[in-house]
Amino acid sequence: MILVTLKGVITGLILSLPFGPIGIYCMEKTMVENQKKGYISALGMVTVDVIYGMTALLFLAHVEDIIVRYESILQIFVAIFLIFVGWKKLEKKVEIRKIECTPTGMIKDYFTTFLLALANISGVFTILVIFTALKVYSEEPSVVAPFIAFGIFFGGAIEWFVTTYIIDRFTKVLDEKKLIKISQISGGLIFVCGIFILVLCLIKIFR
Repeated sequence: MILVTLKGVITGLILSLPFGPIGIYCMEKTMVENQKKGYISALGMVTVDVIYGMTALLFLAHVEDIIVRYESILQIFVAIFLIFVGWKKLEKKVEIRKIECTPTGMIKDYFTTFLLALANISGVFTILVIFTALKVYSEEPSVVAPFIAFGIFFGGAIEWFVTTYIIDRFTKVLDEKKLIKISQISGGLIFVCGIFILVLCLIKIFR
């Protein structure tokens, strides 16, 4: 099952490429607060990748109608959240600070990105495309599922650890003024992504 696990790791690495609004959010959190806060936030997103990976592998035929039916509504929710987060980051004065990681704070960070990523239910189709390219469906789904799940989580967790580590080290060579500027740009990108997603959803609904 080494090859199957490797396919899961590759899937996790692809899904955890630090792009998109949630990825920007996790990177900005690492930069403004600290590596641990950013990494815990990213793990919430990686957990959803595992859940949707198992959905695509085992239950897609049963949930496809639900995904199609509620995808636009959930994407609107994601868009509104991103617009709100982006606007708040642009509106308030950014302070670069090191925050102590309390259990309550880490749980909040984890579930914030977990719920946001969970609402992006169309991610199941992205995973389906990756599985098809890697020929995961040539294997027996019920047998390979645990290995694929482990691989996705391992790949995503490793990639985000490296990403947050590099960002954390990078921030230490920049002065506070530059970090604040980067943080504001990140907030602007999150805001624009939210507007873009919302417009696409509304066009899809009313066309």
